[in-house]
Amino acid sequence: MSLERVLVFLLLLTYSSGNYTSTLWEHRCDPGSEIFACTVPNFLYKPNQNHSKLIAPEPVHKVRLAYPSDKVISRQDVIIAYDATLHDALHRPKAVQIANAAIKRFEVPLDLEYADFRDNYIQTVIAPQVNGSDYALRYLDLRNNEMDRIDNLNALVNLETLILSHNRFIIVDGSTLSRFTKLTGLHLGSNSLDEIPVTHLPATLEWLVLSHNMLFATMDFTGAHLPALKVLDLQHNFCNELNVSVLLVAAPKLEGIMLEGNFISGKEAKDIMQSLVDAGVSHDKFITSDEEMVAEENHYYRTQQKLKMHEDIISAMLAVVNVCVIGWGVFRVYKSRSSTETVRADCSSV
Repeated sequence: MSLERVLVFLLLLTYSSGNYTSTLWEHRCDPGSEIFACTVPNFLYKPNQNHSKLIAPEPVHKVRLAYPSDKVISRQDVIIAYDATLHDALHRPKAVQIANAAIKRFEVPLDLEYADFRDNYIQTVIAPQVNGSDYALRYLDLRNNEMDRIDNLNALVNLETLILSHNRFIIVDGSTLSRFTKLTGLHLGSNSLDEIPVTHLPATLEWLVLSHNMLFATMDFTGAHLPALKVLDLQHNFCNELNVSVLLVAAPKLEGIMLEGNFISGKEAKDIMQSLVDAGVSHDKFITSDEEMVAEENHYYRTQQKLKMHEDIISAMLAVVNVCVIGWGVFRVYKSRSSTETVRADCSSV
């Protein structure tokens, strides 16, 4: 093990044990990385405690922490928040990337323009309304986090790209979406959405990803106004119908659509495909024969039945365990009382 790794290991050991000092730990950019983005693999930050200090050429415009992954000694509670203190410690860069570093809270600085915090544990984004100032943030990547609400982003009116895939969204607040008047790309794939407030989608959108959700029945774009939309991804939902004419009224510049993995019947799929071809809109291979559709539906129902059976088995096992526990308790009480009565009888006879 190199001397650098030994020193970093001892540093992390001291950090994890809670032995903080008044001396800041100093880190420099990996040699050559500052040309693109100042890269620091092992940076430590925990709010209200000692933290690392970045030694970098001035000014610093782009910072990337916890990268490359093979140089990271530990990821457990190393950087658990991005806030004003950390932003200052990084010399207030315009672009930050911190992926897979256990961040739980993101406080948006006014001057940050690019934020990539994928693969963390972020539940809370703090971006309060600021009178007289707008947040500069234009690009936000929060994929694979623990977000379940979007309304705490409503002050980020300059967003142009927003990536929220693989989170915990069940609903999306339409009034917040309508505030993103500059948004060109929105990724909401791999959540648990069963509907989308299409009438609140920003008119500036050029690509929209809604794949791997729970959208079902007819995907209705009635009332939507998407004059700039070029690409729409609806793959792997539960839709069985799509009104192409309504969609094209809402999105007249649509160039491509993905529909694979839905429950569109063979005849309906052919009609949709023909309408798309006539309109010059490219598509994926989403046509499924009636036999394949029946097989997919049977597979779906069999899977649900297996899950239900597993739930019933677990419930039955828990019921048996409860009965056993109660029975054992009754038995112990009975034995205790029997022993007490025996002792009393012995004492009486004496």
